[in-house]
Amino acid sequence: MQLRSAFNGAKGSDGKVEIGEFKKILQSQGMKSDDKLIVAVFGEIGEKPLDDALLALFLEKLEEKLDESVEHDTNLRRIFNFIDADKNGYLDRYEVRMAFAMLDKPFTDEDVEKLMSEADTDKDGRISYDEFRNSESSKKFAKGLPLPFVQ
Repeated sequence: MQLRSAFNGAKGSDGKVEIGEFKKILQSQGMKSDDKLIVAVFGEIGEKPLDDALLALFLEKLEEKLDESVEHDTNLRRIFNFIDADKNGYLDRYEVRMAFAMLDKPFTDEDVEKLMSEADTDKDGRISYDEFRNSESSKKFAKGLPLPFVQ
């Protein structure tokens, strides 16, 4: 693993790598130290010099976070595909309205319009999967639609 080699090469005489240097190593490996996953891992292990044990913990936590992220994205894709009744790869107002109805919560036409205007970032009148995934609205549907029903 290149990350481990770079880590070993950056160790100081105390066998540790300072956090700033470790973030540079992450960047050299194509990872951004401000990436949500990396920030979350540092939030769990703390931002202190890393030794071999902390590197192992960092990698373990990073793998857990990546698995969670993949699972979350898979679930969002299932929800999107379920809502996309005509299977054209986009959500229109009618499909969004039907999805709101499935949430079994009161909603208005204004709710549909608000969701459309918030999620439809390219303003083409429909919501692509990427727009859905990046919107706050996807969280409403992820929490409200039971996944066994969506699968």
